[in-house]
Amino acid sequence: MIGLTDRPLADQFGKRFDLGAAVSVVEWIGEQAWFACGNGVVRRLSADGTSADIAVHDGAILCAAPGPDRRALLTGGDDGRVVRVAADGTTEELGHFGRHWVDHIIASPQSGVIVAAVGKEAVVWKSGHRQPSHRYAFASTIGGIALDAKGKRLAVTGYGGATLLYASAADSARTILDWRGSHLQCTLSPDGAFLVSAMQETGLHGWKLPDKTDLAMSGYHGKTKSYSWSKRGKWLATSGHFSVVIWPFQGKNGPMGGRAVTLGASSALVTRVAFNPQIDVLAAGYADGSVNLLRLDDEAFAPVEIAGGSAISALGWRDDGAVLAWGAEDGRTGLLDMARLP
Repeated sequence: MIGLTDRPLADQFGKRFDLGAAVSVVEWIGEQAWFACGNGVVRRLSADGTSADIAVHDGAILCAAPGPDRRALLTGGDDGRVVRVAADGTTEELGHFGRHWVDHIIASPQSGVIVAAVGKEAVVWKSGHRQPSHRYAFASTIGGIALDAKGKRLAVTGYGGATLLYASAADSARTILDWRGSHLQCTLSPDGAFLVSAMQETGLHGWKLPDKTDLAMSGYHGKTKSYSWSKRGKWLATSGHFSVVIWPFQGKNGPMGGRAVTLGASSALVTRVAFNPQIDVLAAGYADGSVNLLRLDDEAFAPVEIAGGSAISALGWRDDGAVLAWGAEDGRTGLLDMARLP
């Protein structure tokens, strides 16, 4: 499926588009890739090239995630709004937070919970609610949020470390994880045994749970802004270096005592990573606009898109792993049909 080739796979097996606006996020809703853009528009693209635009925000869309039912897209913008965009194109405002930007949003299909980061608050919608149920306040601006696989445990990062809570409980007790510095995007391992956060100063910090053992994960040239777990949670791929840095999480101690694997070396920083949800193939996007496919077991490599534009800002696989979508800061996007590869 992946072999050595000089010709980008998008030339033969993909489609390219120009959205005319920076792509913030791409998510798959059913058979369509939904691109959330810097001009407040969501563009829906199908593998056959058909598309539709939906005007959602008065300003840039800063974050997006599939809703709990996976039939709608949740978006947050610099207009202070959280919006649900349905498959039929209709929109519903779930919250309006004045001049505060909505920087992060996540949702769980298991618990039905939705959480958005708004300034120094994590705002929660319980399953089926169309209004916020409760909020958690923090001392500093939130750097990142993550839910565990069951959608019950919520991780919130900021200055000085991270906090763990139970998302649905307004009076939840807090587990404090201290580590000096400013913590940005975070991720919880699929088994809930590890929390990893990106540091403002570059590098990652992790905690083994529940004993709070600290993990140092260093060696990055830039900030990590993208994470992706392999299908079985054995590997964590990360951006922020001149190759994809992939940490082992096979054992009970995770990366402690182990070494990271690096794939897809380039002269440009890796900006986005996305594991295929069905097989151990990884997509990587770079600051020079290129996209590569990488395979872990034999380190096979294939170019999807060549360099020559703005940084790749979004990557996403369809749930069946058959189509890859990517988007860049200059509006260039594409879809790669994996089923057509030899």
